[in-house]
Amino acid sequence: MSGPGKGQGDLDTVELRHASGASAQIYLFGATLTSYKTPDGVERIFVSPGAIFDGKKAIRGGVPLVFPQFGQPDKAMAQHGFARSSHWTLASVEDNIEGSTATLTLVDSEATRALWNHSFALEFVVSLTAASLKMTLKVTNTSEAPFSFQTLLHTYFRVSDIGEVGVRGLGGRTYLDKANGGKELQVSDVALPSFTDRVYVGGKDLASGNAAKDVLIIQKGGVSCAICNEGSIAGVPKPIEIVVWNPYEEKSPGDLPPPAFKEFVCVEPGLIGQMKDDFVEMHELPAGAVACISQKIIPTS
Repeated sequence: MSGPGKGQGDLDTVELRHASGASAQIYLFGATLTSYKTPDGVERIFVSPGAIFDGKKAIRGGVPLVFPQFGQPDKAMAQHGFARSSHWTLASVEDNIEGSTATLTLVDSEATRALWNHSFALEFVVSLTAASLKMTLKVTNTSEAPFSFQTLLHTYFRVSDIGEVGVRGLGGRTYLDKANGGKELQVSDVALPSFTDRVYVGGKDLASGNAAKDVLIIQKGGVSCAICNEGSIAGVPKPIEIVVWNPYEEKSPGDLPPPAFKEFVCVEPGLIGQMKDDFVEMHELPAGAVACISQKIIPTS
């Protein structure tokens, strides 16, 4: 049965358990998903061995939730905003024949308004089945005026060796190469032989309401998983950006001790906004409207 649990640092968690043997773990601190195991018991999500579980610092690894900013355009606010370091509420846990689902929520408070003076409601829904894991983050503007925002699922996928990993499905997109002076480039597939920090501009093809083609993570020996990413604003499907990141040793932060960088690749869907050398125009969410991003992970090997 799924339900509340305890994780490292005695922090509160919610544990999802499916009859197939698949499982997932989400910390209420940051609503950070830290584990997704397929029915064969294989862990698909990476968490740094140096991650700090003190209920203050964002957890290094898993799936941190980025909101209301990506990076640090507002220097008065922490990098990637405050959602990943806030204490969320467990709203519901449900088990049925098809799958197990947890819903976590976060609303504005005196603390968040001191950093970003807007009213909002966030809802993070994690759905687990025998075949997949789907994460959906909904942002509702509960204020009386529009606000500008950025949001992203910062997913760390576990891999066997970053030097033997490729990411496919981004062909034809322009990307901002943040590891190379912010140059705008174009490429078909992605290899990661060195420090990689790329933001792929949202695709223009919204056929069938899909905001992005499937992205594949390729490891030596074959495809390890397919990833379906979608986004919308006020009910309208939107092209979403995809961030591909691995810091290698040269850019590994203190809570990611080498050689841990070899064990993951980040493939992150987001609603980031217009880019020109840097992010200069965020998305706008009208009063009362909802923005949504989702990522479905379908392991294939």
